[in-house]
Amino acid sequence: MEKERENLEKQLKERVNEVDQLKKQVNKLNTDRAMWLSKQPQDVNALMAEKQELRKQLDREQSEKQELFMQINSMIAKLADSGDQDEINKLKSDVNSLKRELEAEKIGSNAELSRLKSELQKAKSEIQNSINDGDKEKESMEQEIENLQRQLNIKTASLQSLMLAKSDTNKTDKLTEENESLKLKVEDLQKQVSGFMTQIQDKNLEIAKMKDALSVGDVSRQNLDSVSEKLAEMDRTLKEEQQQKSQLRNQTETLKNALSASEDTLSKLKDKLATFEENALELKNENARLKMSERDATLFDSGRIKELQQALGDERDNNAILNVQLREKDGKIDRIQVDLLASESRAQQAEEDVREMKERIMKGKKDDDSNQLLQDELRKTEQKYQEAQKKLENFEASIRQQESQIKELNVALMESKQQLERLGEQRSGEENAAKEEIKKLRNQVQQTEQELEAQKKRVQEMAEDRKVLESKASVADEISTLMSSLNSLREENRQYEEEVRSLQTDIRTLQDEVYQQQDAVSDWKNRAEKAEDDLEKQSHRVRDVESSRDAEITRLENEKRQLEEQLEKAEQEQGQASREASESVRNMKREMTEASINSDRQIQTLKEKTDSLTRELESSRRRMEQLQEDQTKFVGSHDEIKTQMMKDLHEAQEGMEKLNIEIGQLKAKNETLQSELEESEHLSGRLKTQLEQAEKKIEDTKSQLHAAEDLADRLQEAQILSGNVESKFSDLQKENKIEMEQIIENHKKEVEKLKEELKKSHTEHTSLESVLEEQQKELFQLQNQLQDEKEQSSSFVALNQRLEKSEKEKESLEERLKEHVSKSSDTSKSIYDLEEKLSELVKTNDLLVKDVEKLSSSLESKTQQLKEAEAEKKTALEAIEELKYATPAENPEIEELTSENARLAGELLKFHSAAEKSLQLEKEKISKQFEERLKTVTLEKTQLASELQMAESKRSSLENQMDDLRTQVETAERRRRVDIHQLESLREELDQVKNDNEKLKSSTPVAPPRSNTRTISNMSAMTNWTQADFSDCEDLTRLRTEIDKQKRLIIVLRRKLQGLQQ
Repeated sequence: MEKERENLEKQLKERVNEVDQLKKQVNKLNTDRAMWLSKQPQDVNALMAEKQELRKQLDREQSEKQELFMQINSMIAKLADSGDQDEINKLKSDVNSLKRELEAEKIGSNAELSRLKSELQKAKSEIQNSINDGDKEKESMEQEIENLQRQLNIKTASLQSLMLAKSDTNKTDKLTEENESLKLKVEDLQKQVSGFMTQIQDKNLEIAKMKDALSVGDVSRQNLDSVSEKLAEMDRTLKEEQQQKSQLRNQTETLKNALSASEDTLSKLKDKLATFEENALELKNENARLKMSERDATLFDSGRIKELQQALGDERDNNAILNVQLREKDGKIDRIQVDLLASESRAQQAEEDVREMKERIMKGKKDDDSNQLLQDELRKTEQKYQEAQKKLENFEASIRQQESQIKELNVALMESKQQLERLGEQRSGEENAAKEEIKKLRNQVQQTEQELEAQKKRVQEMAEDRKVLESKASVADEISTLMSSLNSLREENRQYEEEVRSLQTDIRTLQDEVYQQQDAVSDWKNRAEKAEDDLEKQSHRVRDVESSRDAEITRLENEKRQLEEQLEKAEQEQGQASREASESVRNMKREMTEASINSDRQIQTLKEKTDSLTRELESSRRRMEQLQEDQTKFVGSHDEIKTQMMKDLHEAQEGMEKLNIEIGQLKAKNETLQSELEESEHLSGRLKTQLEQAEKKIEDTKSQLHAAEDLADRLQEAQILSGNVESKFSDLQKENKIEMEQIIENHKKEVEKLKEELKKSHTEHTSLESVLEEQQKELFQLQNQLQDEKEQSSSFVALNQRLEKSEKEKESLEERLKEHVSKSSDTSKSIYDLEEKLSELVKTNDLLVKDVEKLSSSLESKTQQLKEAEAEKKTALEAIEELKYATPAENPEIEELTSENARLAGELLKFHSAAEKSLQLEKEKISKQFEERLKTVTLEKTQLASELQMAESKRSSLENQMDDLRTQVETAERRRRVDIHQLESLREELDQVKNDNEKLKSSTPVAPPRSNTRTISNMSAMTNWTQADFSDCEDLTRLRTEIDKQKRLIIVLRRKLQGLQQ
């Protein structure tokens, strides 16, 4: 667990770092995109806006389509739920079979999961190594690209300065075109590198998602196959990336070679320029020499002509005046030469100042290039920021999906609680109904007991009446019957002795079997007690798990609420921070754009002024040359020329002073701009700190969410444990069922034996009834066999005692069997066996009722026989009285006979009373046994009914759980399909965005045709006139056609929904 936590923490940190990087990239991308959009023309912006609106409309149509699909699926599910119960039963059987298959698949999937986890870890390590290698290669490539860009910038600047100085436009155009092509190649490389980085990040996100999917533990074999396929795809993509990296290396090498070739060409051009400059200097010197020689020649010719003319006219008169004037003019010439030297030094200083201004302007251009690079970097960062924002939105969407899943799990838990409460209510209602049925059965038993007691009283009254009637019967008639019955009694006593011996052997065997059954019952009792203890322990565990689950659910709900509040706060703070950052960035952008525009304007004005100054300097040089020529020609007009020169110099000085003042103002403005930039950097730093704080809060909330997810995973594990406990419980129930089946089989055998013994007792009862009837017929034969009858009566009493002992043992056995059956009444199969026992007991009850009816009929026949005997007795008494009156001599013999008859009648009455008592005792025992069996059967029936209800409730709850699981599986599959569809749509949108970006980049503004005469002022001039690409229009038409298709599909789905609702 600790290792898993550490791994999860590492993964969280990596994800947080990735999110930070994505945020930074998103910020940069947003800034780049804003700059790019601000530079785009109006027609392109209009097309982009229309495209965004059409995409939004497409998204709405797709969401409506998905909602309609969901409604149709819900209607189909409702129609399927409203099917027949036969289908439900079939589905339940299918669910049970699916449960078994699920358990088997879970076991197999767990093994495959462990294997796949190991493979994932290996693949992860390989991917991380490849990512690290790619990062290192990327850094080296970026450094090389930066160095190459610097070298290119330096060389382009030097080329521009050299080509502008020599105004070689054709070569400069070629070199600038090569430079631009190299820059485009470098930008393409950077774009490819950024694309590879985004792909690597997407793959890392996919790997993280795969980890989350694998941590759930309920992944099926299809998902595992998809995971393996994705891993293979990842390997393929990694190989492709490595190939692309090798291609990039080759491209960098080609770029290096191109740069080396460009350096060689630059060195050659420099050599050519040096030779060109030397040739130019030589040509200048030759031109100067030729001009001087021409001037000397012209001056010499004009002086000679003038001197000849003056010599011809005034040689003699003006020699002195000419000498004086020549001296004065020589002094003036010396002064003019000094002034000329001073003006030439000033002109040289002005030229040096102009050169310094040019160098500053070139530096400003370089700064402009650096500003352009910064702007390009800002555009890139804005694009990256947009991509990061998209990824953040995707991540937030995934978080929302997880929150919705957690909510659904909570809803499922609440529904399960409600179902448990309903089951408890049903159970309580069933218990109340069972109690009412028990009360009714008790009342019925009491009524039957009362009726049995009344019947017993009637039987006792009938026996007393019979005794009275037998005492009233005549002795003579009874003697005749007793004598005939004594012989038959002897033979029957012999049979009884043999039967008693056989019964003794049977009783011994029964005792041995009873002892064996007692041992088996004790063993089964111990097993049943152990099973009950295990069941109690498992029930306690289940209760503890349920209580802990409820506590964890409450704690999770509280934590979820806190997390939601913290998320809302963090989102609000993030929104405020993002708004403030966006406002500050917008202000900064505006200020930067304004400053750049102002600086561009000032630079253009300065360039124009420098151009005008250079032109003025050239004109001043021409004027100086003209002055020198005029000086030789017109020496007298040198004062006016000197004044004009002085004025021109003063004007040039004033212009230079103005330029110096403007330069100072520009420096001050640059300093103010730098201070404003520093303030903006401070503001951006503050905003960054605020964003970092917000990100930390988001990270805290994410960690809490991960903790909540861990708790949810623990809950799932607890549920799995409860499922395992339930499976163990079901296994124990199965074992108990098997044991109870064995016990019931043994019990059936014992019951069959008891039934055979009862049949034997029934036959004995019938034989006894026949014996009684024969005894009434054979009363006359009892006179000679009284002693034998006494012995037989003693043996009969011993037999009765033995029978009572055997019946007591039977009762103890039956009670033990009843206790054992009451303990082992948990199984479902014993219900049918006990119902069969009930039917058998009802049958035995019917048989007993029939026996009672037979006894009552026999008693009635006996009463009739007694009446007949009384009539015979009366006739005998009348005959005796007649004999008394007729033969008084025979009185002593008659008295002896009467005394013996009375004695025999008393003994007969005693025998009859003993037989009746034994019959009553047997009847009472049978009735008690029947009542006890009825009670035990009723108790067992109630217990079995309650257990049946419990089993049915459990079965219904399990079926509900299976239905819930099926619905959850279906919802998970639907979500997976929706996620796949969303991923595909996002990929398509990304491809569309990439295509749009490429098209927009290809549709950027184009520079106008360049003129042959190029200066510094018109180098950066670009026209804003552009023409939109026809591909954007084609994209718009394609989007509109897709929207029309979606609308048609939505109309069809709505019609289907209406048909289903009808």
